[in-house]
Formats: sequence, C-alpha cells, structure tokens
Amino acid sequence: MTFGAAASLTNHASNYIIMSTPSLFSPAKSAPTSHKPMNPRTKKRIQLIKTPKNPTFEPLKDRLIRLSNVGQIQEAISILGIMTQQHQLTPDLTVFSILLKSCIRTRNFELGKLVHLKLNQSGIKLDSIVLNSLITLYSKCGDWVTAKTIFDSMGDDRLRDLVSWSAIISCFAHNGMESQALLTFVEMLRHGEHPNQFCFSAVIQACCNGDKAWIGEVIFGFVIKTGYFELDVCVGCALIDLFAKGFRDLVSAKKVFDKMPERNSVTWTLLITRYAQLGHHEDGIELFLSMLLCGFVPDRFTLSSVVSACAELGFVSVGRQLHSWVIKLGLCSDVCVGCSLVDMYAKCATTEPMEDARKLFERMPDHNVMSWTAIITGHVQSGGLDTTAIELYCKMITQGDVLPNHFTYSSLLKACASLSNLQVGKQIHNHAVKSGLGSVNCVGNSLISMYSRSGSMEDAQMAFEVLLEKNLVSYNAILEGYAKTASSGDAFKIFNQFEETGVDSFTFASLLSAAASVGAVGKGEEIHARLVKSGLDSNQRVCNALISMYSRCGDIEAAARVFSKMEQRNVISWTSIIISFAKHGMATRALEKFDQMLNAGMKPNEVTYIAVLSACSHVGMVSEGLKHFNAMYHEHNVSPKMEHYACVVDLLGRSGSLDKALDMIKSMPFKADALVWRTLLGACQVHGNTELGKLAAKMITGQDPDDPAAYILLSNLYASKGQWEEVVKIRKTMKERKLVKEAGCSWVEAENQTHKFYVGDTCHPRSHEIYKELDELVMDIKKLGYVPDTDFVLHDLDEKEKEGYLVQHSEKIAVAFGLISMSKTKPIRVFKNLRVCGDCHTAMKYVSVARGREIVVRDSNRFHHFKNGSCSCNDYW
Repeated sequence: MTFGAAASLTNHASNYIIMSTPSLFSPAKSAPTSHKPMNPRTKKRIQLIKTPKNPTFEPLKDRLIRLSNVGQIQEAISILGIMTQQHQLTPDLTVFSILLKSCIRTRNFELGKLVHLKLNQSGIKLDSIVLNSLITLYSKCGDWVTAKTIFDSMGDDRLRDLVSWSAIISCFAHNGMESQALLTFVEMLRHGEHPNQFCFSAVIQACCNGDKAWIGEVIFGFVIKTGYFELDVCVGCALIDLFAKGFRDLVSAKKVFDKMPERNSVTWTLLITRYAQLGHHEDGIELFLSMLLCGFVPDRFTLSSVVSACAELGFVSVGRQLHSWVIKLGLCSDVCVGCSLVDMYAKCATTEPMEDARKLFERMPDHNVMSWTAIITGHVQSGGLDTTAIELYCKMITQGDVLPNHFTYSSLLKACASLSNLQVGKQIHNHAVKSGLGSVNCVGNSLISMYSRSGSMEDAQMAFEVLLEKNLVSYNAILEGYAKTASSGDAFKIFNQFEETGVDSFTFASLLSAAASVGAVGKGEEIHARLVKSGLDSNQRVCNALISMYSRCGDIEAAARVFSKMEQRNVISWTSIIISFAKHGMATRALEKFDQMLNAGMKPNEVTYIAVLSACSHVGMVSEGLKHFNAMYHEHNVSPKMEHYACVVDLLGRSGSLDKALDMIKSMPFKADALVWRTLLGACQVHGNTELGKLAAKMITGQDPDDPAAYILLSNLYASKGQWEEVVKIRKTMKERKLVKEAGCSWVEAENQTHKFYVGDTCHPRSHEIYKELDELVMDIKKLGYVPDTDFVLHDLDEKEKEGYLVQHSEKIAVAFGLISMSKTKPIRVFKNLRVCGDCHTAMKYVSVARGREIVVRDSNRFHHFKNGSCSCNDYW
C-alpha cells in the first residue's frame, strides 16, 4: 500500500468516526443496520421464481436440506440430480444457498464449484445471499480472481450488501492481497456502509504483518469507538493476531485477551499458539493450564500447540500426560495431534532415539504428508538416523499415494548432507524438480547446503542461482558453503553482494568461520569491527563464532577476552573456549574452564567431553583424562561415542601405552571404526611400533580400502625404519588404486592477503627474496646449534639431498616470507594442512631465537607457540 492510500484510510476512518450519528457509538447491538431496502426490481424478480406445484418437490427439498445440514454433501447433491433429471424440477435459491453454505462449512470446495455449475445451468437469477456464498467459496479455494469477478458483477448498489463487502475484504486478506483488502475497506466506507464485526475482523487480518500493522492500530481505535470490541469474540481474536503477528508484541496481545468480556476455546487456543510460535513456550503451557482451570475443553488444535511447546522445552513428562489426554478425548486418529506427538517424542527421546515416535507413527490409522514429514524430520534431527529417514521416504512414495511436500524434501536433503551422500542427494533433487518444488526457498536452501557439505560447490552455486527469490537464508547457506570449503575469497564476494540488503548473526558467524578456516585474522578483525558498528558484538551466536575465529587464527588471548566479556553463555560458549585452550596445548586453563562451567550449573554435552579429553591428550595427562572419561556417563549421563574412544586411544597412544590403547579398542561396546584405528596407527608411527601399526592399517583398509591416510601412515612408519621395500610395495598399491596423497602446503596472511606455499615452491612473486632469507636463516640457526634431522625425510636419498629437501619444506618457506613481509611487532602465524614435521618443529625453536620473533604454527592437530627457543607443546605432540 502506498503512503497516500494509507493516509487516505486513516483520514477517512477518522472523518467517518467524527461525522457518524450518535447511534454508532452506542453498543453494537443498536448500531444501524447495514441492509438497505430491497430494490423494487429485485422484489419483482424474486416474485417471478415460483415454487413448482409438484407434490414431490417439497419432500425432496426437505430431504436435501437435512442431508446438507448433517454434512452429507454427496448424498444431498444426488438428491439435486434426482430433482432436476428424474422429475424435471427446478430447485429454488434456498436449495442452492443451503448446498453452497454446507460445502463451505465442510470444506468440500470442489463440490461447491459443481453446485455453482448446476446453479448457472438452472438459469435462476441470483440474489445477494447466494452471490455472497459464492464469493466466500472461491475465496477459500484461493481463487480470488473468480471471487472478485462475482463481487464486481453485483454492481455498486443493486445487489451488494455489507456481507458482500466483508466477504471480498476477507478474500483479499487471506490470499496475500493485504493492500487490496485495505483499499476495498476504504471504498466500502465511501459507499456509506457501516462495518460490522465480520468486516472489522477481515480488515484487521489484512494488517497482521509488520508493514501494515500501524494501520491496524488506526482500525483498532475505530473498533473501540463503535463498540464491537466488547461485543464480539472474532474481533478480539483478530486483534490478538494483530499484536502477536503484526507487532510481535505478546504483552499487548495478552492485554486484549484479558479485556475480552467473552472468550471461547478458539480464543484460548489462538493465544496459546501465538505464544508457541514466538518462542514463549512456557507461557503457552501456563496459559493452557489457566484454560483448563476456567473450565474450557481443549480441542485438537490446542493440544497440538501445547504438545509442540513441550517438544521445544524437552518436557517429556508433560508431553506424556497430554498424550494420555489425547487418548481419553478420542483424538488418537487426528493427524494434526499425531504429528505433534511424533515430533515431541522425536525431540525428547529418553531411551532409544525415535523409538516412541516410531511406535506412535506406526499406530496412526492414516498417514498424510504431515505425518510422513514429521517422522522423517524426526529421524534427521535425532542425529545418526539419516539413512533410516531416506528409507522411510522410499516407503512413503512406494507404499501409498502420499506425495512429499517442500518440507519433506528439505529434511531429506539435510539427511543427505549429513551423510555426504551426493548420489542420493541428486536423486532427491530430481524428485523435487519433477514435483515442481525445486525452486521453493526452503528446498533450494537445503540443496545449497547439501551440495556444499558434499564438497560440490559448483552444484551449490547453480542451486543458488536458480532460486527465484533469494532470501537471507539463501545467502547465508551459500556463504557458509564457501566458508567450510576454505574458499574464503568467494565467501567475502557473496557477502559484498548482499551486505546492504541486510545481514544477521548467522551471516557474521559464517564470515568468521570463513576467516578462521584459512587463518585470516586480519579479515576476522575487520568483521569484528563491523559487528561492533552493527550492534551485534554482544550476540551469543556471534560471540561463540568470535571465540572460535580468534582461537583458530592463533590468537588465544583475544578468544579468552571475548569469552570473559560475554554476559550470557550457553554450552557452546563454554565448549568453544575449552576447545580453544585444548588446541593451543593449554590443558590446565581448559580444565579450569570446565570446572567453572560445572560450577555455573551448565551441563556438558558430548562435544564438551571431546574438548576435555583432547586437552588431556595434548599434554599427556593420562590419569586426568581417564578420570573424565569415566565420569562422562556416571556423573553427567553422557554416553561415550566413537569420538570419545578415539580421544582415549590417542591419550594412551601418545603416552606410549600402545598395548593399553589396543585393550581400550577391544573393550569398546561397539565395533571400532576407521577413525579409532587411524588414531592408533598415528601413535604407532610416533613410537615406531611396526607390528601394531600393520594391524591398525589392516583394520582401516578392511573398512575403507580407499582411505589414503592408512597407506601413507604405514608407509611413513616403514620409511622411518628404513624398510624401503615395504614402502615401495605400499606406494605401488596406492598407484594401482589411484589413491593420491594430499600435498602438504602452508600459508600465511600478510596485509589482508593469504600467501600459500608448497614444498620447493618458486611461484611466489617474491620467491627470490624468500629463498635468500631462508638461506641466511638456515646459516644463522646452524650457528645456534641446529642440526637438520634427516630421519624426517621419508625418501631413499643420500644425506646431502635429504638436507636440501628439508630446507624446502613449506612451513619453513612460509616463515621466511613472514620474516620479510610482516611487522616485527606481530607474531608470524603459519598454517599447515598436515602435521608439522619434527625437523621443522626443531628449526622453529631456533628461528624464534635467531630473529627474536614469536612464531605460531597451526597444523592439522594443534597449535605450537614458539618463543625464546621453546614450544608451548613442550615437545609432546
């Protein structure tokens, strides 16, 4: 709506109120009637429609009316056929009017259209009552064009009455044409019609969005002055929606509710539902209890909303009580209630995930798209049940006639993303396209996420581009995809495209993740500055992302400062800072934070315990780590999973207790996966245990024959022992299987640009300067006592060649570049995609003395802080 039209509505409404007769401000029951005297031509026309003088007409008519009144529309229309075809009778307007109203009441809209067809075939001239019913019929069908055509055919004064105006305003309001509804309301006032409660309800519904809510306030004043607020429940319900949906103001919505002189179950249910939709779940449950105390009986919609509130809050005991109530009220077969219960049991699983939800789903007599989507979504959200979700989808499309909707496809694509199953994801994508839902926002956004998480950014970009209407979620999804695939440059380009249209905390969290993935602390600091300007620097999600960004970029103290300034912390906040200290080898500070977390009453989760066990593993605190592992379930009811056992194997393996690590694997309550065996193999390489290493590699390749890491680790183990024949065999096997070792590379950020280097790299524009600095550096550190450790060259070369090879390692080149390009006051932060080699680790300690610089290296496992000739890891890594 234009500002002028809105102003016209306000002025016209105000003038109308001022100029109205006194009777308008009296109680609504004495408000002047809006029905005008019947046009003489209309009266004459009605007199011409004579009831047929046929003894069978009235009995058939009475029977038709009785069937219509009890909702048996099919049978009633059959009687209509008997009247017109067997007895050649022409039904009167009363018959058609009753049939139409019955079709609307029972939502048999297609039958309503059939009645309209027969009405046209009868040749009877229509009155305003029937025409109004037809407007309502097509409005509820979503066919506003036909509804408007019927309204326009009624003429300005000939057949239109207040019901006609109310019906067409309601039609526009409920079909997404709010501006048209408001303009029609203004036009109605200009025609001299006095709005009643139904008209007010319709026009207020048109104001229930953020853009037009202020106009709703003007109409609210109109309602109060005409007395309809105190008289009618439907007006009160519309006002509750105005404040709840239009202004998101539940306080005002509750005030409207409290001042309503009369309430029914619909009113209670409406406010309970709005509480739930706006995240005030506890308030919704309290209101439900008040509803019961006031003697109202909940219906299926009430119970559905309250069960959903229990699902969000995790109130499974209350949810079970509500389930019992559902059984007592005989609502077990209701799909709406059933879907809410399935969702509640899925989110509040106390034993086996989805067990109760699955039982409930299987006992439901009928399934529609809502129930199928609820059970599929439940499996996806439960974690680890994504394969079952896809199997359920296969049953859905093969065992019944239920077609998936956009929510179904969205959940399935999330399952494929979690599984990184690109093949199945593409099949579901094809199904969505064939269903005409491929370009729907929620499906498109899930497609972007699925393709990006599967490593196919080209397909993700295509899914992004074909979206007809891109929203903030779409931009965040593609941005997060680039961030997670370390394409930070592309992520920032996407951000620049939509920054001016509005960003949120998710956007900044993804950008911070993009900066963290490549260690771009400069970019991260720039984003932090933007956050301060936008007022989002205190947002919990953003603060959590800032902690992670600073930590992953090597500035652990900045991460600690962000955490200390947070006013509200959740389990993610605590876990983030514990992980940060753990990755930087600061186990004591990590465990202190864990103790503080417990003292603050925060319950640790599975990820928290991975952080705690990793902290112990990085510094060799074996007894402390085992103590926390044993306390997981007994003290905090967190069941150890594969990742936790991998941490304990790493804890024992790093310390040299390889036999104990193997015993831990054998004692696991489930079969150890490749991650656990790979952890043991890594420990075998560190401690040179060839026999146990061979066993670990065998177990890995048995589960995943195409895992290159197993072959590389075992090859390195043989190479460290000088068993070159075994190395050749492994490399031959890798070549036959077309397995490629990931190339080692290091990068460093300077002047807001990332500079990447590979072994022996000469592609950098400043490579001549870099190698000159590197040669001088090697000479200087040799004077300090550095001796190249050629044992770390895992190739069959002579000593001189090995020494030359060591000098050209990517991390050494990156440090040399940092020395010639970065300010001496700043630490040199180097990032490597693989584990830093032992010789480079030793060299860095000498460099920190020779050049008086602090060097921070992040490898695939942890951080190393080199300063004054020592490393933060204390050579335990």
